[in-house]
Amino acid sequence: MTQPAALTGVALRGPRPLPLLGAKGNFLRFFSDPIGQSLRLHRDYGEVCSLTDGDLSVLCLFGPAYNQQVLSDRNLFHHNDKAFFPVPETARQLLSGLTSMNGELHRRQRKLMMPPFQKGRVEGYRDDMVALTERALSRWTPGRTIDVSGEMTELTLQIALRCLFGIEDERQAHDLGHLGMDFLEGLTSPAVMMLPRALPGTPYARFVRTANALHARLLELIRHKRTLPEGRDVLSMLLRAHDEDGAALTDEELLGQASVIYVAGHETTSHTLSWTLFLLSQHPRVLADLEDELSGTLRGAAPSVEQLSRLPLLDAVVKESMRLLPATPLLFVRFATDGFQLGPLALPKGTGVMLSPFITHRTPDLYPEPDRFLPERWQHLQPSLYEYLPFGAGPRMCLGATFAAQEVRLVLATLLQRFRLSLAPEARVSCQVRGITLGPRHGLPMRVGGRDTPHPPSVRVRGDIPRIVRLES
Repeated sequence: MTQPAALTGVALRGPRPLPLLGAKGNFLRFFSDPIGQSLRLHRDYGEVCSLTDGDLSVLCLFGPAYNQQVLSDRNLFHHNDKAFFPVPETARQLLSGLTSMNGELHRRQRKLMMPPFQKGRVEGYRDDMVALTERALSRWTPGRTIDVSGEMTELTLQIALRCLFGIEDERQAHDLGHLGMDFLEGLTSPAVMMLPRALPGTPYARFVRTANALHARLLELIRHKRTLPEGRDVLSMLLRAHDEDGAALTDEELLGQASVIYVAGHETTSHTLSWTLFLLSQHPRVLADLEDELSGTLRGAAPSVEQLSRLPLLDAVVKESMRLLPATPLLFVRFATDGFQLGPLALPKGTGVMLSPFITHRTPDLYPEPDRFLPERWQHLQPSLYEYLPFGAGPRMCLGATFAAQEVRLVLATLLQRFRLSLAPEARVSCQVRGITLGPRHGLPMRVGGRDTPHPPSVRVRGDIPRIVRLES
């Protein structure tokens, strides 16, 4: 148990240790329900608390001031470069991307990876994003009930693996994408953490098989692409990137970065799309106004990159969706490389801290009626980088932010001009943090209607979502 170097009359509180399991049990409990636990910790203990009363090894910090202190100082607060449990070598290599790097290594490799994600390059993916969206929507039939979460997952898989990895085969993209999702889920699974032994039939054994398979598939892809002429996809550009000293990325380095690219380019985007379509279905007045904006500006066509800047309500709807249900609700543990001051607390080297965009985005002083979906708030709202951080902030801000922002707006603008979605009466809408992202636990069953379908009456939403989002009745 880590003790503070000094405390100036302030008691840092937290939940009691769980019987038998102690602080480890509280850690596992947090990861089993990060949203519920974050809300409870903030409610019961305030802006600064410990995961376990009396154990200061990992602290939860809530609010913009702490976000800025931690995220703006990459020298003091290092990202965790190790898993929270023993992992096989293949998993270690998959985790060796930007998110696990610190110091000069992080600076150098981030600089190498930035050019493919610059605005001009990302705009060049507009046609692929639209074509894949139109192909997916061509399979939708009015009158059917579909799992919108599953549909958005498949669509963003195809877009990510086409634009980021140059994979055009739909089946190959599906298989590789779902292998990556299973790997991320295993990384934060309490069942995997509890018994990290590869015994037959255990969750850990399944995690090892998944890590081995994903490692082999990505390494095969990298080696194959080295034999091809340079393509337009991000991985092709990274294969040929050099730093100022002429050094290029090795296959192992590319393997770790490919995992980061996958997360930045796919799962967060699919959840943002799913939550936005759900929220619009529950706020028909906002949806009707957005449909009018889209049809008035685009007249049924997919938007150009330039037209995206002339859709202010679409922009506000996406921003508000990411505020209310951020696809990445937590910024996991960073560790202090030296002693530091946290308000009146003097804390030692090695202290771990966790941040929560989810809680920050519900600060009433910043966002009045924070649990309501109110896109109109963005007409005048200009939060700082540390008050609104769906993509993180500071030197470690997500490289894929521009890519994801363009993709979400293109997909929504294309989809909403063709179909009107309504929540299925039997739907159960609950939140689940899988890996590092916040998505619907039970999928998102929605009925597909044409644009001429009347807005259906609201149905009572079952599940836990009404506990964290106040829906229109």
